Amino acid sequence: MRILSYFCLIILLSACSDGANNNGVYPQENISIVIPYGPGGGFDTTVRVFSPHFARKLGNDVTLLPENMPGTGGRRGTAMISRSDPDGYTIGILNLPGLVLPSILGEKVDFQLREMSWIGRIESQNYALLVQADSHIQSLDDFIAEEEITFVSIGYGTTVLAAIQIVAEQLGLMDKDIKFLTGYSGTSDQLVALVRGDGNATITPISTSFQYVKSGNLRPIVVTGDSRSSYYPDTPTFAELGHPVLSQLNVQRSLAGPPGMDPAVLGKLREAFLQVMEDPEFLAAASQAQMDIAPLNGEMAAAEIDKNFQYYEGFKANLSNPNQL
Repeated sequence: MRILSYFCLIILLSACSDGANNNGVYPQENISIVIPYGPGGGFDTTVRVFSPHFARKLGNDVTLLPENMPGTGGRRGTAMISRSDPDGYTIGILNLPGLVLPSILGEKVDFQLREMSWIGRIESQNYALLVQADSHIQSLDDFIAEEEITFVSIGYGTTVLAAIQIVAEQLGLMDKDIKFLTGYSGTSDQLVALVRGDGNATITPISTSFQYVKSGNLRPIVVTGDSRSSYYPDTPTFAELGHPVLSQLNVQRSLAGPPGMDPAVLGKLREAFLQVMEDPEFLAAASQAQMDIAPLNGEMAAAEIDKNFQYYEGFKANLSNPNQL
């Protein structure tokens, strides 16, 4: 009888233990979500809006802990994600084409984007070509006819400067007196620079520019993308004006983990991600934060890597450092 009671006790304790750790089902602890940029920017905002909803879909009362890790244009944080244990407890938000550009420009990187464990794309933000609100430039034709153009931009190797250089080449501006005034610390800084007159044009993600347009300081004259932006419904696209190749310029914000993640863990992350993308509460919060939700599942987000490499490789000759010209 004592032996039977002992075994019953062992079985009971084992059952209680399994209940306490949710039968070993992922996730069992909080998850770190690395943001390879500083606080306050678009990637930081996206993570902080997205994380609480993602945590609820993952269940088990876990919390997603945002961790800003700026440096080297996002490469420092991305390398940290890539080197992490593939156990699902360190993931991050990655920038396309920002993390594609270093390889195209011949720089050494400590990660392989094609080997990362892609969870899904949250946003895809198109760009706006902007001038000062009181500028005499009223249309893209006016802009192309301008004899002197000074673009203000963040630095070499960034998605914004790459977009500016590609637009300038495609519009036939490179034979003119065109200048690239770079070195601003972020897109907000470069927009303030345009407002005060450091230059006469810039290109930034549409949502980043919206507050400056709404306040009456800046004016968009054309946008990228396949259709007009809901932010600027009266502003034509490059495709409408005869430059369809510029439609593909955008910045994408996607979630990924390190290479070699357990398929079951990655599957759980992908499933929860897609649930968030259909959650009315998240979509309302994203709209309030002026996010451009454009979800792709993990496999489709991974496929964007090759598309970005192919697109930007085609413009490699135009992506030189303007400070060395």
